[in-house]
Amino acid sequence: MRAFFIFSMGFAVACGSGTVGNGSTSSSGGGAGAGGTTPASGGAPAGTGGVAAGGAPGTGGSAGGNGGALGTGGNGQGGASGSGGASGSPPPVDASAGGNRTPDAGAAADARANGGDAGAVGPAADGGPATCVPGCGSHKWACWPMPNPVGSGLPNVASYTNLGNGIVRDNVTCLEWELAPTVGADETWDAGIGYCDTLALGGQTDWRLPTRVEMASIIDFTRSPAIDRTAFTGAQGGFHKTSSDWILTIRQIGAGAGTDFAWAFNLSDGIVSNAYSKATAARLRCVRGAGAGEAPSSPAVAPPNQYTIAAAGEVRDNYTGLIWQQDYSPATMAWADAAGYCAGLNLNGHTWRVPSVRELATLVDEAQVAPAINRTMFPNTRFGSRSNNWYWASHAAVGNAAASWAINFDDGFTGFNAGAVGDWNYFTAAWTRCVR
Repeated sequence: MRAFFIFSMGFAVACGSGTVGNGSTSSSGGGAGAGGTTPASGGAPAGTGGVAAGGAPGTGGSAGGNGGALGTGGNGQGGASGSGGASGSPPPVDASAGGNRTPDAGAAADARANGGDAGAVGPAADGGPATCVPGCGSHKWACWPMPNPVGSGLPNVASYTNLGNGIVRDNVTCLEWELAPTVGADETWDAGIGYCDTLALGGQTDWRLPTRVEMASIIDFTRSPAIDRTAFTGAQGGFHKTSSDWILTIRQIGAGAGTDFAWAFNLSDGIVSNAYSKATAARLRCVRGAGAGEAPSSPAVAPPNQYTIAAAGEVRDNYTGLIWQQDYSPATMAWADAAGYCAGLNLNGHTWRVPSVRELATLVDEAQVAPAINRTMFPNTRFGSRSNNWYWASHAAVGNAAASWAINFDDGFTGFNAGAVGDWNYFTAAWTRCVR
């Protein structure tokens, strides 16, 4: 029987005060770690955990406090926005710019062939949405090019159109978003699902609570609050619900047994948590589009023909158009060295770069943990918090020049390395997987 590890997590946003408890790891159903106990300004993400092939389910940590961190398997009440709200002062709001970027032609052809969800291909003459092509029939995978924030210097520049009827259209993904939710500031998960399901806005009735990857598509890691407030006027920080259940909660096994956890985003800084209690109220923003997909409490289903080997050591995502380094750096490195590693990568003569945290989010397989990624296409992927088994993203954290973004494929949670020794987000180096 293969052992696996469950990590309890606690997190303090850089501008906040308070401490988090030390957590221990458990193996094959071993003892529980301690979760965070003191809330921090801006709230916190939550814990991780998983079942490895052939491994017995483990247990997780205990709960955090109001607005604070939740340990794996914890039962505490995480705050909707934390005690302090946004991390640091909001920067000036830039205007959304740019039209749609054309993804790889092969990706577009594959998307059309497979049917289902929609994504944008090619700019329209008026700068509005491009033609939306069919995709993969899933809401829990990116079936469209993943937009990147304006001014980030990355491809697929985010572009939005206010339709003037309370709806904002994403010109890259073709998803349509509720501009300003009309419910109270905070709702439970069940109430949020019900609100979006019964929403009639702009003559449309097919609204729903967004999934993890759909929410990731509008998270702006260059701002605080982490959203484009020119496009989404009046948008606030704090935790926002998604419809994506945590897979161990869906299966009620391991650290998910007896829990009601689902994915949520803290828009004060952009961090995603895989274990936010459905009973804890948080903010909402409904979405529509992208055809049919999985129900909220159904596991993510990988789309057909999702990945192909583009060349030796390269994996093409046939829906996002991104081509990934199949392997990763031979050693962990400081964030400052990641860009140089990708620029100097000698792989089939192509030019490589460090992916954004949004782009890394498209690799996460919500139906798996430890690691939460396609293990055939990306073998030996590292995972585990309280370690250096993270993967660097392209940008530093807003308001914290010493911290930089990364993703952990234990479950797919994101964070920046601002934690104290022993915290879930304490890591001094990380792996790098490049993209082009």
